[in-house]
Amino acid sequence: MQALTSFFKRKILRIDRDRWNYQYDKGLWDGLKGLDELARFSVIVGYIKFLKPGQPEILEIGCGEGFLQQRLQTQNYGRFVAFDISDSAIKNAQAQADEKCTYLVADMDKYVPTGQFDMIVFNESIYYSKHPLKTLQRFATYLKANGLLIVTINDHKHSDTLWQSIKDGFELMDEATTITSKSTCVCKVLLPKRNDG
Repeated sequence: MQALTSFFKRKILRIDRDRWNYQYDKGLWDGLKGLDELARFSVIVGYIKFLKPGQPEILEIGCGEGFLQQRLQTQNYGRFVAFDISDSAIKNAQAQADEKCTYLVADMDKYVPTGQFDMIVFNESIYYSKHPLKTLQRFATYLKANGLLIVTINDHKHSDTLWQSIKDGFELMDEATTITSKSTCVCKVLLPKRNDG
């Protein structure tokens, strides 16, 4: 009966949380632990360490099981707040967290952060927002002065259109492309466009 209820919520009602919990519980995202994901995570970690040395405060949106925080290591952040829509993913992330981490179950289109951050990371998550540009602009208001956004998007048939819409609201500081046996991923460091007039 539980399997039937889960199927109904995921496929008929299309409840996102149930869909993501099902995928994490079945191990469908275990590939994120693999070698072919190392390049993407390494680029993000490199940007954080180079652009915000010391212990920046970081917000990660769509964090999955917390692999970015685990690869970043505790000495490279002061406060790390991360959330995902999947209870199952967050439970696994919390098991690996340290005292500087806060992991929450939340929807990016509804979540309101507490405080401000030096960096906000959307690692393969922005395309799950109903309104990607508006979501990025809303979260950018939670950046400290000189704060930065890091956004990664896997190359797919809609990625150019998505990047073009993001360009309308943000200035590009730097970008890197990783190519692995599995995929091509573009990582961009973005500055919110300032309204000077």
